[in-house]
Amino acid sequence: MVNYVATLISKTPILEEQRQAWLSLLDRLQVSVTEKKNLSDRAQDFFFDLPDSLGLEFLRAAVNTVCKENAIDIALQPNDRYRRGKRLVVFDMDSTLIQQEVIDMIAAFADVEDQVSAITSLAMNGLIDFNESLRRRASLLEGIPSTVFESLKSQILLTPGAVELCKVLKKEGYQLAVLSGGFIPLANWIKSKLGLDYAFANQLEVSEDGTALTGKVLGDIVNAERKAQLLRYIAETGSIELGECMAVGDGANDLKMMHTAGYGIAFNAKPIVQEKAPARLNTRSLQDVLYILGYSLDEQNSLLDD
Repeated sequence: MVNYVATLISKTPILEEQRQAWLSLLDRLQVSVTEKKNLSDRAQDFFFDLPDSLGLEFLRAAVNTVCKENAIDIALQPNDRYRRGKRLVVFDMDSTLIQQEVIDMIAAFADVEDQVSAITSLAMNGLIDFNESLRRRASLLEGIPSTVFESLKSQILLTPGAVELCKVLKKEGYQLAVLSGGFIPLANWIKSKLGLDYAFANQLEVSEDGTALTGKVLGDIVNAERKAQLLRYIAETGSIELGECMAVGDGANDLKMMHTAGYGIAFNAKPIVQEKAPARLNTRSLQDVLYILGYSLDEQNSLLDD
């Protein structure tokens, strides 16, 4: 029998019917809550012992149904030293740390939106893999001024709560990284803005005179496998156990790093990603990740005020 914690998180103050839907599930499974802790009016921890005969995956599937039916998120994890003992958090960039998809922004800049959309559709339907999709989309950018990334910076919107989340985590001694299937100029810029320690993304080739993109991708493509490799590399570099790592993303190519890390969170993710990720978070703010790590709102505010 293992002690677990379930963190209920709602976009608005938790309703009694939402809380009861969760407690009714535990009652049907004959699981007793041993302790409760209020993190804020939108988040609450429930501690319980999970019988070996029940199984985490069975419980997670049942919890997912409760979440869908009651517009609430419930993050399950062992109540062990790793919950508040994380040392590394890695993030996807597009639609995670930032609100947009950079390739779509560049496509609009280059007036190739329809072509990029068609390639994306092929990839989404499994007809081509991520590497081929990226190469095809990059080829459409041939001749685009190399200053395109500088031009896009003023349009990029950070996800609400990203600044606060990173500030708290850095104060608590975490290492932070962005691992993006996007492009390194903007990943480095996000690294600087949020005070991250690492940034890895794809590098587009620039013409010899430095004025234009050639439409080619240089080096290893940052796909799902590469993200998982980079997570391991950063952890090994810092002598960090994988159990002390967490990954946050929204796409299918983030799932491998979520499962490589000790814990993974699908943030406002596609439905298939939410089904396969260790945890889901569908609120407006990335700062809510801190609830899953066990930080109450008072603790968060105290760290932000320092």
